[in-house]
Amino acid sequence: MRRMTSLAMIFAITIVGIAGFMSVGVKAANNPVDEKWWPSEFGPDDQAGAVNYITPQKRIEAAKLVKQGKSLTIGMPYQQGMPLIPGRTYTLMIPGAGQPLHGPLNWQGDKFKETFNDEIVTAEIGQVGTQYDGLGHPMMRIQGVEGWKDGNYMYNKRRLEDYPNARGLQVNGVEHAATIGYFTRGILIDVPMVKGVARLEKGYAITVDDYKAALQKEGIGDATQGDVVLIRTGWIQLWKSYLDEKGLRIKGSPAEVAKANAEFGSGEPGVSPELCEYLASRKISMMLVDQGSVEPFDFAKNPSPEPFAPCHVNLTLRRGISIFENIDMEGLSKEKVYEFLFSWAPLKLVGATGSPGNPIVVW
Repeated sequence: MRRMTSLAMIFAITIVGIAGFMSVGVKAANNPVDEKWWPSEFGPDDQAGAVNYITPQKRIEAAKLVKQGKSLTIGMPYQQGMPLIPGRTYTLMIPGAGQPLHGPLNWQGDKFKETFNDEIVTAEIGQVGTQYDGLGHPMMRIQGVEGWKDGNYMYNKRRLEDYPNARGLQVNGVEHAATIGYFTRGILIDVPMVKGVARLEKGYAITVDDYKAALQKEGIGDATQGDVVLIRTGWIQLWKSYLDEKGLRIKGSPAEVAKANAEFGSGEPGVSPELCEYLASRKISMMLVDQGSVEPFDFAKNPSPEPFAPCHVNLTLRRGISIFENIDMEGLSKEKVYEFLFSWAPLKLVGATGSPGNPIVVW
């Protein structure tokens, strides 16, 4: 999620903001207090969420989507200078500073020795760059509501304060989804292609009608249980605008990078609450977007949206449907590939709120 300047902002969605769900067209029944959304349909002890929808039969069917043997990786590069949500950090260092960190170790002869480099990464490793939001990431702070203890609630009504530990979440850590992994049908919803634009405007909310228009134009079927849905807005083009031809290293000037990153972080198009609800009703396993969050924002026009991020709440907190952000869908759009095998698993970062990654799609 974007525009969080401190850890306190993670808890900034309070019960006062619940009424805002009405104003954006989400049913009042989606109030996380009034509607009993726990225990999960996967049981009160579940900590993996909607990845459980991916059955052995689903994997077999997904493998049959591979016809040409072509593939793309759709993660963005992790590097100094990439767009970051304010307050988050990414630094990679080679600690030898021009000298090997390990060695010299024996090799045959007096003129040869074996040496090694290592790296040190300092980051909110699950919440920078291409980032998978696990079930311990979005929460709802509830205060002063009868029948509820004050606190911050996660998936399956687990209250953060009941599991205090600064060295990793004790519940809903990303390792639970990582033991299952995503090997399933993926579909691309290419909204800019349908509308005949390079990328959608900042603040544009993708509707259910937009989604269905894309399905029709692409000639593919609706999302089904266990699918992952990739929703393209074209916003990632701002990030890619200063990368080299391989999309890896920064070639733009510092001024060009700063300008593109400022626009990237100033808002974005996104998915309307109604479409999130529709896809949740289809029991998808994950939603992927090509920007830093799911929801549409225009911070110049509305610096403090209410509710702030309804799809994060209604998908992940209530249903266990994870979100994967900053995904590069430009290659799929160029190739006009709309249905494919999607394969990826989070790292087994025990107690983490998310995971980095580089998914692969095959068709």
